[in-house]
Amino acid sequence: MKARFFTDIGPIRQRNEDDGGIFYNHTEQKLLIICDGMGGHNSGDVASKFVTDKLSSRFMDENYIELDQAEAWLRTNISDINRQLYDIAHLGDENHGMGTTIVCAIMYEHEVVIANIGDSRAYFIEERDMRQLTNDHTFVNHLVMAGELTKEEAKVHPQRNMITKVVGSDRRIFPDIFKYEYGRYDYIVLSSDGLTDYVDEEIVHQEFYKHDNTESIGQALLNLAIDANARDNISLIIVPIKGGN
Repeated sequence: MKARFFTDIGPIRQRNEDDGGIFYNHTEQKLLIICDGMGGHNSGDVASKFVTDKLSSRFMDENYIELDQAEAWLRTNISDINRQLYDIAHLGDENHGMGTTIVCAIMYEHEVVIANIGDSRAYFIEERDMRQLTNDHTFVNHLVMAGELTKEEAKVHPQRNMITKVVGSDRRIFPDIFKYEYGRYDYIVLSSDGLTDYVDEEIVHQEFYKHDNTESIGQALLNLAIDANARDNISLIIVPIKGGN
């Protein structure tokens, strides 16, 4: 499997507050990370880089993380890094209020273990389906899950960008953890909301079957978000599950 990380500042923002990448430990096990520093907050780029660097460094120091240990490893390390970021954010005015989303995944031969805080997402993709694997920590998603809004109404709600949980916002925060088998799917995708807020999921899904390699898919998706005048940075990771380029 050849995973690729893509990021772009987008057509509006003055700096890229996203961070992330694809990282390998001593046994060549793979960790995927996307962090979206909070736009409009102080030092969003500092927060996203801090979390990416800390989590990837801890992973790269590891040998193989067994499947039954992955949830505890992600929960413990993300929670500890959150405390560190929270403390830094409260040292002075320079970094006060900084925070970041995170979605990350440890890959296994037939399974993946995913952690998320915020509204950066993970998906499975196959020819007939694009399946969201994470739950957004947003005000409107809470309303959707409570049956008070439809997904269509949530897309245009005036408070659709209100995030209820990010790394660094509270001293004690724990990620949601999900474990999935690959099954019939062709790709795993992680993305910041700079893609999914500006390009409809149906269009994203279609792009995966218009191109013959992940490089072309990723560049096409970045271009779609840019052409849609995305008011955010755009980042994604694409992993072909069944081989590919």
